[in-house]
Amino acid sequence: MGLPEVRPPSDLDPTPADWPVLVTGASGFVGGHVARELARAGHQVRGLTRSAPRVEPGDPPIEWVHGDLRNPADRRLALRGVRGVIHAASWVRLGADPRGEATSVNVEATRGLLADCVAGGVERLIYTSTLHTLAAGSAEAPADEETPWNLDRVNSTYAQTKRAAEAMVRDGVGGRLETIALCPGMVIGARDRKPTSTRLLIALARSPVAMLPSGGIPIIDARVAALAHRRALAAGEPGRRYALAGPYLSFRDLANLVKRATGRPFWTIPIPNACERPMVWCAGWFDYLAGGRWLEVSAATVAGGFLQLHVSGARANRAFGLIHPSAAESIEIALCDASRVRLGRELANREPAPEDIAPNPIAPRVKAL
Repeated sequence: MGLPEVRPPSDLDPTPADWPVLVTGASGFVGGHVARELARAGHQVRGLTRSAPRVEPGDPPIEWVHGDLRNPADRRLALRGVRGVIHAASWVRLGADPRGEATSVNVEATRGLLADCVAGGVERLIYTSTLHTLAAGSAEAPADEETPWNLDRVNSTYAQTKRAAEAMVRDGVGGRLETIALCPGMVIGARDRKPTSTRLLIALARSPVAMLPSGGIPIIDARVAALAHRRALAAGEPGRRYALAGPYLSFRDLANLVKRATGRPFWTIPIPNACERPMVWCAGWFDYLAGGRWLEVSAATVAGGFLQLHVSGARANRAFGLIHPSAAESIEIALCDASRVRLGRELANREPAPEDIAPNPIAPRVKAL
């Protein structure tokens, strides 16, 4: 399996020698894919991270700087000598934020980074935003980047702070900095170590029965998202935003594709739309009482399960020459990687069984999670 080779006009690809790049959040899922994509293409890449990065055999060279995006001294050190910045670091949680981290990371640190970029002579900043700053359309008329925001039902501190940060980014410090905002859908791919979006795939792969609401979301292969970030250094119109949206999948579609790869879930049971309001109410109270400690339980998370988030990625596809693999391929890659990581942890603590070292241990395609 592999992403189709793309040979677009040369002006879509930045010249690596001309673009040393800082990637914030480079040890995370999306930021990691972006940093490795840049480094493999020949860019000099510096990654700013708070935690030790997971480096695997075959990874391209990245200069790692350990620091906190909220610390001005760390930001200025990381910015030295770079021409471009890809700002992928973010506080991501749809639930409560009792400590105010969403504002300090997503808004205040972004404001400081923009000012430091201007002071340090950075030419262009690419901001990793979210589809939750856009809008929901319909299957017949998907929303685009100009559709007025209408996602009140899934509003959250995260969405509010990302919208505020995106507005600052697109302003470009009064036009003194070229900026582009990229708004990815549900990113799916390998090396999602927390996990983030892969958590849902793993839960489905482990469940004999899945009860699913009627919502859905466009997915975006992590490799395609990384390519879009790299090409945004040279392509795209400053001040604009671009939805990175591949095929739309309902959550039932998603479950069926997971079943194709793993054999589970055996059955899917639809949750009636009439259940949305009481479920949202209960989840909101639970999130409030738990202080945001349960990532999967919040009013916005539950409401999002019923939201049909139809968004078009046509603008980004044209601007960055994107070609999307099948949803089945992206999901299988993510699940195979999750299975490999789980198996590696098990083998570290015991002798491998014969089935672990067989030529084809995938059954039906992905080893049980």
